[in-house]
Amino acid sequence: MAFDGLFLAAIKEELTGLVGSRVDRIFQPEKETIILHLRKGRDTRKLLLCSLADQARVHLTAASFTNPVTPPLFCMVLRKHLEGGTLVAVEQPGLERVLSLHFQTTDELGRPGTRVLLIEIMGKHSNIILLNPDGSIIDAARRYTHAVSRHREVLPGRPYVPPPAQVKADPRGLDDEAFTRLLWEGPWDTPLERLLVEKLAGLGPETAREVVCRAGLPAGTTMEGCGEYELARIYQALREILAATGPAAWQPVVVLGQERRPLAFAAFELSQYQGLPREYFSTPSAACDSFYQARRERQLLEGARRSLEHILERELKRCYKKEGLQAATVAEAADAEKFRLAGELITANIYRLEKGQSTLTAPNFYDPAGEQVTIELDPSLTPAENAQRYFHRYNKAKNAARLAAEQLEQTRAEIAYLESIAQALSMAATFDDLAEIRRELRQAGYLPGEKEKEKPGKKGDKKETARPSRPLEFTSPDGFKILVGKNNRQNDWLTLKYAASSDLWLHAKDIPGSHVIIRTGGREVPAPTLEMAARLAARYSRAGQSSRVPVDYTLVKNVRKPAGARPGMVIYDHQRTVFASPEE
Repeated sequence: MAFDGLFLAAIKEELTGLVGSRVDRIFQPEKETIILHLRKGRDTRKLLLCSLADQARVHLTAASFTNPVTPPLFCMVLRKHLEGGTLVAVEQPGLERVLSLHFQTTDELGRPGTRVLLIEIMGKHSNIILLNPDGSIIDAARRYTHAVSRHREVLPGRPYVPPPAQVKADPRGLDDEAFTRLLWEGPWDTPLERLLVEKLAGLGPETAREVVCRAGLPAGTTMEGCGEYELARIYQALREILAATGPAAWQPVVVLGQERRPLAFAAFELSQYQGLPREYFSTPSAACDSFYQARRERQLLEGARRSLEHILERELKRCYKKEGLQAATVAEAADAEKFRLAGELITANIYRLEKGQSTLTAPNFYDPAGEQVTIELDPSLTPAENAQRYFHRYNKAKNAARLAAEQLEQTRAEIAYLESIAQALSMAATFDDLAEIRRELRQAGYLPGEKEKEKPGKKGDKKETARPSRPLEFTSPDGFKILVGKNNRQNDWLTLKYAASSDLWLHAKDIPGSHVIIRTGGREVPAPTLEMAARLAARYSRAGQSSRVPVDYTLVKNVRKPAGARPGMVIYDHQRTVFASPEE
């Protein structure tokens, strides 16, 4: 959900308990993100303030951040004015998304003073601003002039101008009659969720939908479909949510969506997400911190994935271009026969040729019909030299085609290898998975720097070639364990070191993908288990979006790795093939 005014009110109540804390240290680990270490007695809490457009928020955090070697300018300004100061008040004007932290400080000469640190949570206009007691700006995370905003300038020395006030009613001061009159003003064709956001301060879209949901009304209901009973239900739902902004009624929650990714958070139960798993926390800060840290880790993960994808795309593009050139050279081998034929015809008709002739027309003695062939000659060469010229061109084209065919085979093997890494990259779900893929690319020489080789470490040292992270694990309807390798290192370890010789090995036929192992324990594999494993092999392959994928299966003892083969590359025999649909 958006960080709306009601949630900020809950955060404000939580932070009020930190009044009297001393500012111990200040850091700026990321752009427009400030961490204040507030110490009260023996307890130190970290307060995070962020003004990034899609992450603007303020809350206590337990996360760890890596700080830059040289602190940014705004961080140095905050240290100068706030370190050693005491938090004396936390204020929120109405239900606006603005929070002010008041500090009692001393200057370089030991004279007492006050400073105000403001956090404005307004999407792309969010900001963190440090003020003097007279309201003048000391500095801000984002400085801008009237060229950016006609409403105000945010520059050191300028007077602070608050954001434009929203003409909305504070829901905490409305009785049922005032609330009803407010909604009756309409417009009547606007959905209630949107109308509540437009009329009431502090309510974001998520909270407004929660009000309508708790009232038992379907989404999209307008005022035209509401009577006194429906309005009374809406007012009662609103009062329940308003009460939940106080510590006595807190029920901080994070709702989880697909793959247990955080979907929404609030200081109260979110009944609009029925049937979805959720996690509960002791404070609004803890819920907010969990939500944004999971989101941050996902963004960092996707950034690291995109970096590797860029490398693979570049290398595959290079290989595809090389494959086209080599395939064209191989195709030209067929034209080399015409050079041999020309040389033989010149040799056969050399008795009737003289130096200076430009063409030779003679019957093709390889053609049963004896079709006439015209051959171009170099008038400056003798007939014998013209024949040798054509034989030389034939031998050159033939040798080039043979070399190109060998290189084409190597190039296609490299493409298959890179595509197997691309498939592993699509399956990577953790930083450890990406680290293994990055290590493999570095060892293969695709990343900058020298090509790495696996080196045995000293006795007791941890080797880089140690067992990789765990593969995916499934259980079939018949109780068999099925393992799926997530990258080439896992595939090698799973097939060549972990699996027993009597286990069943599966792989998409002639398609880059994961090695799949059925742990048989010497038992016969039932058809449902084989079908499930085949679907997994199809799903975790480059043909994962196809409707039917051929999958080979054989005993692990029939799978082996050729000498010098790349990671994940194996050969096998005694296989059978089934067709599987790569469904989830």
